[in-house]
Amino acid sequence: MNDSNIPTHEQITRRAYEIFIERGRPEGRDLEHWLEAEKQLRATSQTKSATPVSASNAPSATPMRATQPAATSNGRSAGNGRTQPSRTAARK
Repeated sequence: MNDSNIPTHEQITRRAYEIFIERGRPEGRDLEHWLEAEKQLRATSQTKSATPVSASNAPSATPMRATQPAATSNGRSAGNGRTQPSRTAARK
């Protein structure tokens, strides 16, 4: 395997975050998401390197939308995704 088939740290990070989101943001499964992302990216890069580039399978000009986690001081997203009940509803 040559270096062009090895996904970068940034590529794996982005794909792992996408998997995290797709699976409903389960906590404590970071390593599982990381390994799955790495596996998917390696498979994709092997397929691309084995397939000759033609007009039909050339990369599109549309950039892929980047998904970024919320920035916090400790690198974790804030909250658990649940909204707090309204205070007026709680006073009834």
